[in-house]
Amino acid sequence: MSQTTIVTGLAVRELWISFRLLLLLAAYVGAGAAAALLPASLSATLVRLAVGVSMAMVAGAAVAAWSLSRDRLLGRAGWLATRSVPRGTILAGWFVALAAVSGLGLIAVGLLGWLAVATPVSRLDPVAFAATCGAIGCSSLALLALGLLLGTLLRPPAAAMGAAVASALIISVAWLALPGIATPVEALMQLPRLPVPISVAAQGSGASLAAAAVLVLVAHVALERVDL
Repeated sequence: MSQTTIVTGLAVRELWISFRLLLLLAAYVGAGAAAALLPASLSATLVRLAVGVSMAMVAGAAVAAWSLSRDRLLGRAGWLATRSVPRGTILAGWFVALAAVSGLGLIAVGLLGWLAVATPVSRLDPVAFAATCGAIGCSSLALLALGLLLGTLLRPPAAAMGAAVASALIISVAWLALPGIATPVEALMQLPRLPVPISVAAQGSGASLAAAAVLVLVAHVALERVDL
């Protein structure tokens, strides 16, 4: 069993016993349930789904920041480091654990959201809808990486608050200030009107994964320099 697998298991256990895992899943499932259970027009349902998913991703970034920062504050990360676990492996374990939980939440959102919008009248393409949800999942990875970066640098309250505010600003600016660029969340809202939704989803996925990779790399460099 690799060190990354062990650290990931410890991270999932910590998320479970602290109820952060349930909080994160509830945020995603709540977004899907709000879209599926409250009757509305197709456009209103997609907007509600997009807003709910955005709020869940913000919560995910805050949970990521709080979790890694608290792990450092309580000395758990330092204890692992003294047992010859590389700091990069500690970061990778948290990233994989949070990504797995967020992925489960996004699957639930996708299923509930599809039940809400898949009507004979809407005629939405299931492949395009799935691709857009996948792009949103890639965006969530970037925000998780941002949260872990702040969790590397700040104490838990400041890290969580900073991650939530920064994530909300990123989503809002991308949504409101860049009307010519359909971000994954915005693409979900505009799905019936997009001429090539799969292409938009692919572009959004690529940009989000690139941002996530850069942020994880920066967090790795920062974690190597801070005291555990």
